[in-house]
Amino acid sequence: MSANVINESVLWASCFFAGIVITAVYDALRVVRRVIKHNYFFVALEDILFWIFVSATLFFLLYHMNQGALRWFAVFGLFIGMLFYKKIFGDKLVIFMSTILGHILHLVVAIFTPPLMLVKSAFSRVKKALGDVFLQSKKKLTGNIKGFKIILCKHKKQKKEGNP
Repeated sequence: MSANVINESVLWASCFFAGIVITAVYDALRVVRRVIKHNYFFVALEDILFWIFVSATLFFLLYHMNQGALRWFAVFGLFIGMLFYKKIFGDKLVIFMSTILGHILHLVVAIFTPPLMLVKSAFSRVKKALGDVFLQSKKKLTGNIKGFKIILCKHKKQKKEGNP
């Protein structure tokens, strides 16, 4: 075989495997989205980051393998790789992995929630105790200030009347 045919075969195989990797990365993103609920902002951010990853991957693949030239058989290889992954693994892998990771996450939450609740309860008790101390200190200080003002007023009144 000629060197051109070999290079094009290697490019096609690389695009085929890149299609598999890109689809697997997106399925991993789908698993994370199923396990941890996202709002629209984070979904959009993840999609933007995913497409930046895809663009960079394809750019470097085509740049290093084919001097940056876009060939239709490379696009076809990418599409076939994606289709191959979807037919072999498809949504079954996403459902399986999200179920497994969901159970693991549920177990981790169940394990760590009681200690965290104890810590939260301890902090709330300390906060309440400190709040009570500060409240009592404020009341005493306010009472002392009022008493001092009363003494000053009496002293001024006595001075005005001429009684030292």
